[in-house]
This record gives sequence, C-alpha cells and structure tokens, in this order.
Amino acid sequence: MKINSQFIRSHPLLSLLPFFSSRKLLSESAFSEYPKGTVVFNEGDPCDAIYLIISGRCESRRKNRNGGVHIDEVAGPGDTLGDGEFLNEEPYRSTVKVVTDCVMLRLSAIELRELFKKKPSFAGRFSQTVMDRLKQHRHDHDTFPSKVRRVVSLINLTAQSNSEVVAQKLAASLNEVSGDRVLLVHLVPTPEKVSLKDWAAVESKLNGHFCYAGDLQKNEHGFFELRISVTGEAHEPAYMAPLLSHFGLHFEYVILRVSSHIPTPSSLECMVQSDLTYVLLQPVTESLYEFQLLLRQLCDQNNGDCSHVKPILYLDGSLPATEFSDALKHIGHPVHSFVRGFPVPGTNGAIAREGNFASHIKSLAREIGRCRVGLALSSGGAKGLAHIGVIQVLEENGIDVDMVAGSSMGAYVGSIWCAGFDGQACEKIAREIEHRWGLLKLIDPAFPPRQGFLKSGRVIKWLKKSIGDVHFSGLRRPMRVVATHLDTLERAVFSSGEVAGAVEASIAIPGICVPIMLDGETYIDGGICDPLPVDVLREIGIERIIAVNTIPTPERLRYCANLQRETDGRPRKNSVIPKAINQHLNYFADGNILDIMLRSIHGAQTRVAESSGREADLVLRPLSCDVQWHDFTHPRKYIALGRQAAEDRLTELKTLSKTNPNDSTRTPMAVAG
Repeated sequence: MKINSQFIRSHPLLSLLPFFSSRKLLSESAFSEYPKGTVVFNEGDPCDAIYLIISGRCESRRKNRNGGVHIDEVAGPGDTLGDGEFLNEEPYRSTVKVVTDCVMLRLSAIELRELFKKKPSFAGRFSQTVMDRLKQHRHDHDTFPSKVRRVVSLINLTAQSNSEVVAQKLAASLNEVSGDRVLLVHLVPTPEKVSLKDWAAVESKLNGHFCYAGDLQKNEHGFFELRISVTGEAHEPAYMAPLLSHFGLHFEYVILRVSSHIPTPSSLECMVQSDLTYVLLQPVTESLYEFQLLLRQLCDQNNGDCSHVKPILYLDGSLPATEFSDALKHIGHPVHSFVRGFPVPGTNGAIAREGNFASHIKSLAREIGRCRVGLALSSGGAKGLAHIGVIQVLEENGIDVDMVAGSSMGAYVGSIWCAGFDGQACEKIAREIEHRWGLLKLIDPAFPPRQGFLKSGRVIKWLKKSIGDVHFSGLRRPMRVVATHLDTLERAVFSSGEVAGAVEASIAIPGICVPIMLDGETYIDGGICDPLPVDVLREIGIERIIAVNTIPTPERLRYCANLQRETDGRPRKNSVIPKAINQHLNYFADGNILDIMLRSIHGAQTRVAESSGREADLVLRPLSCDVQWHDFTHPRKYIALGRQAAEDRLTELKTLSKTNPNDSTRTPMAVAG
C-alpha cells in the first residue's frame, strides 16, 4: 500500500510530533503489513507500543467469565491501539486480532518516552490528546455500542435465485435494523465506471474522503450501491484488502455481491477478507460439488480456515432435503439456515412462492449487525403455558426473535410457534383441553408402569394435529430442542429431523413418562440437564437472549408455603372431591408420588436454571403460588402470568431488540470528493 504521508501526519496524535523527531517514528520501516488472523498483542502483554491503523480492521477481544471471547470493539483506519495502556503504564487490556489484512504504524513505547524526556511540553500535549480521544471513545461507546465495521460476501451457487435482488434486500434490512451506513458493492465482470484494476492509481491520491463518491448510487431504502468491474488481471486480488479497508472507513457495513462469473482468485480474496460469507445453495448434486470445490480452494488460500463460511439452503416446496443437509454436515459445514420463497431470476424481485424469505433476510441482517435476539423457554409443566403469554406480548410490540431454544414444555410451546402459529393461535390450541376433563385427552397410562406411569403418544398426537410431520428445516423460525441422554445424562440438542420426535424426547419426565427411543438412543426430559437453555443460544452465537424461567426458586416456594398455611383453614371453592379421598385415589394430587417426583426434579433444576438465567440479557419470571404441574385445563391463568411478566419488563424488551437506540442522533456520512 502506498502511504500518503500528508494524510498520516494530520492524525490528531501524529500532528503533535515535532517535525525532526517524527522522521524516525514515521519512517517507512515503521509501517508493517499484518495478514488476516495475526494477533497484534495479547491481553496481559506488556504495553511496548502504540499502533495506528492505516488500512484494514482489527477486533479487540476480551475473555468473559465463562472462558469465552467477547468482541469489545472493531477498530479501523485512523483508530489507535494501546494508547490508553501506554498512558497508564499498564499491560494491554485486550487481545487484538487482525480481521482484514492491515497496514499499521508501530510507535515504540521506548522511543516515545525518550521523546517525552527531550520534549516535556510534547509529553503533556500528547497525554491530553490521548485522554480526549479516550473520553470521546467512551462517549461514543455508551451512545452507540462499539462500531461493527463488518464485511460480508454473498456467493450464489444456484441458478434458482436472483442474487442481485437478494443482496439489495439484505442491504435494505441491514440499513433498517442498524441505522448505520451500508454499502452494497456489486463485483461484476462487465465494464463499469469503476474498475478494480485502477485502484493503485486511486489509492495514491487518498486524502480521507471517499474516493468513489461520484459513482455511488443511493437506493430508495437508504443504503448505497457501487458497481465495480473485475477484469481478471493478476494484480487485482492484492487490491481487495486496501479497497475494503477504505470502504470500511466510511461505511459500518460492506456487502459484497460476488458474481459467479468473476475470476476465481478475486472471488476467493473477497471471501478471505470478509467477516462472514453466505453461500446460497440448492439441494442438488451440482451445488454440493461446487461448494466443496469452493471450500477446498478457500482453505488452501486462508490457512485452512473456512469457519466464516455459512451455507444457506434454498428449499422448493415442503421437501426437507435431509440427504443434502447430512452431506453438508459430513464435510464440516452444516446448513446455517433454510429459506423458502425467493426472488426468481429475470424478475424485479418478485418472490416465487410463499415462504420465510423476508423474515430470513431480516434475521441475516441482525446476525451481521450482531444484534440477533434469542428466546430461551424453560421446562415447568403446565407453568410453561406462560410462554404463550410472553410470545403474544413480543408479537404485539414488534419484537422479532431470530432463534428459539426450548426444554420440555418450552420445547412444546416453542415448536408450535416456530411452525408458524402466532401467539393467539397458540392460545387457541392450548384452550382446546380447557374443560374439567380435558386432561384425560392427553393421559395415556403405561401398563405395567415399569419405566413410567404415562406414555407420551397422545401428547405428541395432539402436537401433530398442529404441526404435522414438519422437520426443523421446514420451521418458519429456527429452533433448538433440548433433551437428555438417559445413559450418560448428557445434553442432546436437536436441530434436524422431525420436530415432533425431538419434542417427545424433550418432555419425557423421568419416572412419570416412559423414556423415548430415537435412532437407537434413549432420551428423557431436557429439563434434567438444561431446564433453561440459554447456553444453547450462546453457543450458536446469539447476541441478545431473553429467558423465560417458570421454575420457582426456594424463596418463592417458601413464600407460597407460608401463604398456604394462612389459608388452610378456609373452605376451598369448587371442591368436588374431599381432600382426604382425593389424596387416596388421585395419583396427581398434591403430596402423592407424581407430585413428589416432580418437586424433587424441580429442586435439582432450580440452581441450574438460576445459573443459566445469569447468562441471559433479560429474565422473565411468570410465577404463581396456586399452580400444579399437570394443570393444563386452566391455560388462561398461566398465559396471563406470561403476559404480565413481559409487560412489566416491556421497556427493557424493546431496548434489547434495538441495535442503536439513539441512531437518530448520528451525523450523516461525508462523501465529498
């Protein structure tokens, strides 16, 4: 990369350097190239230098309390790394990794301190400038949570979809979701005003302004478009990293629509320098072959790293494409998401068939913006009907959910919602057994009761009346169902195959329900190992998680017990069977064997659920004292509890679902030439 020394010297920190003293610090040898994947410094390392990013992007990462990695900030051209640590004479606070090939200026801490000794006045001005920059950074970080600056490639390996329209709709959704500046770049083989081969001449004249301002087209949906010709000359791939760095200086998000007809070296370089690469596939042998070839070439060029490649499978009709999904899983790249209904080539963006295309595109936009919302639904028997009330409030307030993880009753409710039923329809289904003897429709006794008192066949038959034999790939909203391996007590997370079978495994309460056999494995209730599956969503990468926990804490149970003692002497309304007779005849009565088993299970679940809840961004607790685990004949009571819990935290729910709550205060982009 050619360094524009005049532009470099205008940087707030470097402009303070005395002219003669700056010669050594700004010599050509001080500028270094850092390939993608390079670790510039590690958290806890001694601060031996300040780094100024000239070109490219870096991620600042910190370890969280679970041992995972949290991306604290994405830094780009003009940003400095390590200045705060240098000023405070402390080790680096985070690990910085290069995510797009970088050129950086390294200012040695030893040389800077020597300069401070010679020029004390410079030391004061330098320190004040750094402090001002850090204060401004903290203000910006509080107002707009860290700059994202992400580059995304879109590769189309299917002739079934109009990739240009897909890219435009993705850019529009990303602009709407984030409120930030979005640039959609079409890399095409046809002649255009802007050509990649001319970048070297353009780069030498960069002065901080956007170089292609006159060639930008502003779309009616608020994002910008630019068409760039890629001719296939040998030097073009080397221009990709600095070009994307320049785009990243002026736009928070860059989407690259890579035409299937541009030369392979350039398309591979786009993928290497991108944070995410979405590959559009259709379930045919040709697509699988092309995808495997693409992965092989990318791994050869990117040191074996293809983890950022996400295959998206276009499905036609209701077929689940199980064999194709299994093939992708076998090569180490399982389907990232399924989509039905898509823009057809040769049309102006008309969607071919009904499907989940619009919601799918919005979900991808939130993934790019690191603001996906996940909903973790707990176990809890009839109390889990409260999940329906929460869902209703989310829908009524336009709060989108990108992924659902459910355990036991949470899996049952979640599967109906994810299959396409709205909150009101879910309530209607729940109320179908609302009458006094409605529970009998679900009870299927096991004789002899060696593995459990009840079989789950009738419950699942009831579920299939709503969702049928739908597979996970056919759900309108992605979902994960949690069950427990009986032999090892390990967690099992279902994301493929038939949904009803996974739910049946998830609701098999040990001792009460007969365990479920699936593909030669025996499963029991998911609530045994993971009653509130927040971690399932975290492992997928969901950034914002709402947890609905219907499992009461010991404090809540103590409060309810005290309340019960106060009312024990009062006659019970609508009591048909005397309490003493009921306890002798009714296995479901309070204090009898089934009740004792469920209470024991809940006791083991409480701490696990509370620990999981601490990893969520928001926990809703729809709890009541007058509750029985099998009380499915009073759904409205529990649905109302869920609604109340969600409405009480509605402000927090709305805030959580936004990317930039204050995006209306952002200043417009300067694109002066």
